[in-house]
Amino acid sequence: MTEDTKKAPEQKFGDQVQEANKNIYSSQYIMKSHELVQQGFKVYLLAQGTNTPYKGSRGHLDATNNVRQLTEMFLKYKTNSNIGISLVDTGVAVLDIDKHSTNGFQSLIQSGHTLNLDNEVWEMTPRSGAHVFFKIPDGVRVDELKHNLMAGVELLTDKVTVAPSIKLVDGIEAEYKHFGGDISQCSVMPDWLFKMASNVATCGNTQNKRVPRYSIDQRINMMINGFDVGERNNQIMSFAGWLLSIRNIDPNLVYELVQKINSYSAVPLPDKEVNTIFRSAYNREVKRVSMGGR
Repeated sequence: MTEDTKKAPEQKFGDQVQEANKNIYSSQYIMKSHELVQQGFKVYLLAQGTNTPYKGSRGHLDATNNVRQLTEMFLKYKTNSNIGISLVDTGVAVLDIDKHSTNGFQSLIQSGHTLNLDNEVWEMTPRSGAHVFFKIPDGVRVDELKHNLMAGVELLTDKVTVAPSIKLVDGIEAEYKHFGGDISQCSVMPDWLFKMASNVATCGNTQNKRVPRYSIDQRINMMINGFDVGERNNQIMSFAGWLLSIRNIDPNLVYELVQKINSYSAVPLPDKEVNTIFRSAYNREVKRVSMGGR
């Protein structure tokens, strides 16, 4: 074997390393993900052009703020993977305004509310909708905020896909486009939005009970199809709390039902996590009763 032949494999490996490094430093997706980590968010990856996790990954459950781990994920999948951020424990929520099947902007106008997007941190979605970022007011519990606000308008508190991700719309690549400053610098949720998303009865409403987060139809759907990915924690807490509020019901029976429904879920939560959520719902109901909540 000649000296040149001996060096060939080494050279080839060196070229591969150099090319990999080039991809890392030139990828706007990787650079953006690092910026988001610096802003205090955990990042996860999605298959390019979609909101779907890669096969074998867990989507937002894999979200990390470890830059090295994140870079390895990009190299494992693709350096132009779509990116999302976990909103859990960040104090940030996203007003998701649809403009595809239902015009959420029109719904807001008809309800007497308008948004001046020039003053907000927001992103235009691939179908010309909007993701508007807001800080949750101090003292407000995320699990007491409603998600479905009105036709075409939803409040996201678990996860969201962000720019520079792309999505295929009618076979054409369309981008998420970012406007405003850093997400971490978004403004506090306005009063009208907080009132709309709050489960607490507003002024002029004489009822003393909390407004249910999920309708009867939604709860029946849970019993048939299990809890939704991305909504499992909230749905278990709400469903368990709803049943536990029924006078003289056996908590053990409620727990068994919650476990059964969880087993129907596309991606069931681990038993340990179900136990923790149920215990929290039970303790909250006990406290509510002790304070005369019935």
